[in-house]
Amino acid sequence: MEKIQMLEEKITKVIEKLKVLAEENDKLNAKANKLQDELADKDEEIATLKREIKNADTLRTDIERLNSERETVKSQLESLIQELESVEL
Repeated sequence: MEKIQMLEEKITKVIEKLKVLAEENDKLNAKANKLQDELADKDEEIATLKREIKNADTLRTDIERLNSERETVKSQLESLIQELESVEL
């Protein structure tokens, strides 16, 4: 009888340990899911930032082009002004 009782105690301990492990597994799965959600959010943020960087690069290129055009127009105007000043009225 004593051996059966010892066996029952061991089985009870194993069952309790399995319950604890199952709870820990559930907690870890929940944490893993939360981390996956956070990772998905961060991936979305990165994609947004990449789009913003691309837009900023496009704007920078546009600004450089417009500055170049402005300098060209400025030079043309200066030439025209010099020509007008040289004409005697």
